[in-house]
This record gives sequence, C-alpha cells and structure tokens, in this order.
Amino acid sequence: HAAAMRLGHGFSPRIRTMQHEPSQQNCHQHPLRGRTIAVTRAAAQAVEMSALLEAAGATVLRYPAVAVAPPDDVAALDAALLDAASFDWLVLTSANAAQALAGRLATLHLTPAALRGPRVAAVGPATAQAVREQLGLDVDMTPADHYSAQNLAAALGPLPGCRVWLPQSALAGDDLALALRAQGAQVVATTAYRTVIGSGGDDLPGALRCGAVHAITFTSPSTVDFTLHRLRVEAGLASAALAGVTLACIGPSTAQAAMAHDLHPAVVAQPSTVQGLVDGLR
Repeated sequence: HAAAMRLGHGFSPRIRTMQHEPSQQNCHQHPLRGRTIAVTRAAAQAVEMSALLEAAGATVLRYPAVAVAPPDDVAALDAALLDAASFDWLVLTSANAAQALAGRLATLHLTPAALRGPRVAAVGPATAQAVREQLGLDVDMTPADHYSAQNLAAALGPLPGCRVWLPQSALAGDDLALALRAQGAQVVATTAYRTVIGSGGDDLPGALRCGAVHAITFTSPSTVDFTLHRLRVEAGLASAALAGVTLACIGPSTAQAAMAHDLHPAVVAQPSTVQGLVDGLR
C-alpha cells in the first residue's frame, strides 16, 4: 500500500476463515476481513487503533504490552511545572507526556493555565490532539511529515538562548535533548512518566500457538521490547513464535527496535501515525 513501506511479503496465509472468496465490494469496504491483528499499545491508547482495524474488517486482539506510571521521583517534574512560564518552548514527544502533565497538574491543584507562556511543539498530530484535549493548549508547531524526534528538532530550527522544557518517558534517550542543545537551546529534560510492562488482555500466546495471528502492530520501541518480554515470561514463547506473522511498526525507531531482536518488520507506516499504520496493513 502507498501509505506504508513494505519490507516483506505482507500477511502470511496461515489460516483460511472463509469458505468462498469475498466479493470485490466487500474487499474494498473491509480490506482486512478475515485477518486477526494484535494491538500492543497501552489499554487506554488502544481504542482508536482497534476501532480503525475493526472498521476495516479485522478481528483485534488487545494485548497491552505497556502501561504508564508516574515517575519514581516527581521533584524535577514539579519544579518545571511551577516554573513553566520561564520556558520559551514546551516540547512534547508523546500523548503520554501530555496526559502525565495533566495528571500532575491536577495532583498539585493547578490548572493547565499554569502552562500558558511557552510555545508548544508536538512530535505529530496524535500528540498535538492530546495536548489540546488534555491541557487545553494550542500547538504552535508540528513537523510537516515524518513524525519523529529528529524531525521535530529540525523543524524547530536554531534556538540560540531559548529555554526548552522536554518532559518525557523515563525510557527516552537523550538524542532529542542533544539535538536541541546543538541548536543553541538550554534544555531542561524531566521524567514525566515511566513506561512499564503491561498486563492482561486477550490470549495472544494461545493465538500464536495455533497460527491464528496474521499481524502484530507496534507503536513504540517499548511495545516491541515488552511484548517479547510478556510472551517469554508469561507463556514461554521466544521471538521465533512471531515467524510468519506480519510485523507492522509505526515508524523507523520502532522498526529498529524490532530488528534489534532479529525481527523483520513487513510494514513501516508512512506517515508515522495510527491511521498510517492501519492503512499500511490494508
């Protein structure tokens, strides 16, 4: 599909669930009919992707590989929140970061008005939507396309002397902060939330064992790492259990995480959005 970069041969014809070929009209309206696709996002974030997949005819297995938790130490986060007006830019790289800020503001009995002052940059449209919905803030800048931290830094351009606040996951690397500093910014990076291993959901291990899974979607490097962790620890399944399953990644960094486990993504979404990922599976 034009919306995705295909690195393999797409779905594996491992099972047949229909006794006759669907009509051309049904194929057009429900291009994923007969496919079982796993969603590994945190439970609260899986709703949109699950709905899009089901609208395209897929059977969805919800297997939350990740969950979001508060930081172990909130002192740095609270200090930045209370000093938000001193920043020139607030840079957000995930919807989780926006949600975490909203939650911490509520705990401190502050309103989102405490964040008015700095301009707001978001890594992509989903994050921008979360900023508007969770914080009630306008978003001043998102990259034109290729929604990644690297492109976010490039879109911000030179930042000589600008104070930039970067609230992010405890698992986030320092690439974005380093890039912003190289552009002249004074960056304050704080841990806004922890990405931890999820639990519960549908029986993905059982479906894998009987060859009933056509595709697994990954929306961050941590969904790759923690899906494999859950499968190994909870079900004794190694990464080889994913052989023959189409692996679909939301962007290059997620694809790289998969390849680090010797997995080979068949789809990398373009653009790097939930809709782009679903379109890539069609």
